[in-house]
Amino acid sequence: MTDDLGRRQSFHTAIAAVIELLNELSRAGADDPAARFAAETAVSLINPWAPHLTEELWQRLGRERLWEEPWPVADLSQLVEDSFELVVQVNGKVRDRFEVDAGLGEDELVERAKASERVRTHLDGGEIRKTIVVPRKLVNFVV
Repeated sequence: MTDDLGRRQSFHTAIAAVIELLNELSRAGADDPAARFAAETAVSLINPWAPHLTEELWQRLGRERLWEEPWPVADLSQLVEDSFELVVQVNGKVRDRFEVDAGLGEDELVERAKASERVRTHLDGGEIRKTIVVPRKLVNFVV
């Protein structure tokens, strides 16, 4: 969000990020310490648009003077994902999606994609003329 507001001046994506955070927060339990941290972070991130409202919310969270708090800084180590959703296409049409480890190489991704039952039915024993791999996103077989 800091990059959206500062360098990019893309306010709509900044607000969308806060909305995503609030959606995740609504799924968390009330006793969860991470939920408390997320609520405080969300309130501080909304502050540039609604300073009076966020000061009130900040006080209800048991804190004082939000305007004196530093801007939240992201812990980049928490943003590293161990897995991702691999999309598998046959002739440009999505045929399967599944989670795979982020550390897999292209050859392993292709093998996992070929092993999928949904994909095998669409390959139907045909000759794969081309395999396109977009790292951390998709594998596309051209038959």
